[in-house]
Amino acid sequence: MRRLLSLAIAFVTLSLFALAQDAPKMEVFGGYQFLHVGSFDGEGDSAANTSGWAGSATFNVYKRIGLTADFSGNYRSESIVNTQVSSAPAPAHIRIYTYTFGPVASLYSRGKVNLFAHALFGDAHVRPTGCVIFSGSPDECGSGSYNGLAMMFGGGMDVKSSDRFALRVVQFDWVRLPSQFDGGLNGNMRISTGFVFRF
Repeated sequence: MRRLLSLAIAFVTLSLFALAQDAPKMEVFGGYQFLHVGSFDGEGDSAANTSGWAGSATFNVYKRIGLTADFSGNYRSESIVNTQVSSAPAPAHIRIYTYTFGPVASLYSRGKVNLFAHALFGDAHVRPTGCVIFSGSPDECGSGSYNGLAMMFGGGMDVKSSDRFALRVVQFDWVRLPSQFDGGLNGNMRISTGFVFRF
């Protein structure tokens, strides 16, 4: 009985090892990110398009299952004229940072293409200053900042060029961001592209 149990344990161990052979132990992504924020006030009239960076590290536990840590920063700046305050232009900014973590499922094909999907949860720091440039109403966002729950659900496609390098053709996510008005902003999306280093 002990011998049979030992053989079963050895078989399972070797099987898991074989499953992990096609997947790298770790993948590090970095690149450009476009983030569309649907509304800062929860009423749909203060949307903004922002640009920035995205980065992530994925540890592949098994061939198709991994854990991802995802970080991003997005920005937009403009000079505006608020006639209710002054006729001189004033700067207005938006800064959004996210820090999320969660599982990822990958489909490693025998060719060059890898499709993946993930569910990420964490925190976001949102700092809108002078949202008049996005909504036309000077009292909507003020100059404060706020933190809160961030969630992202989506996936993407990588194309391998070698065992160590891949191009992330596209990554698309639905994003939930915090709001200082109604608790959450759900009408957001992000699109990312960049390079993946595989170890």
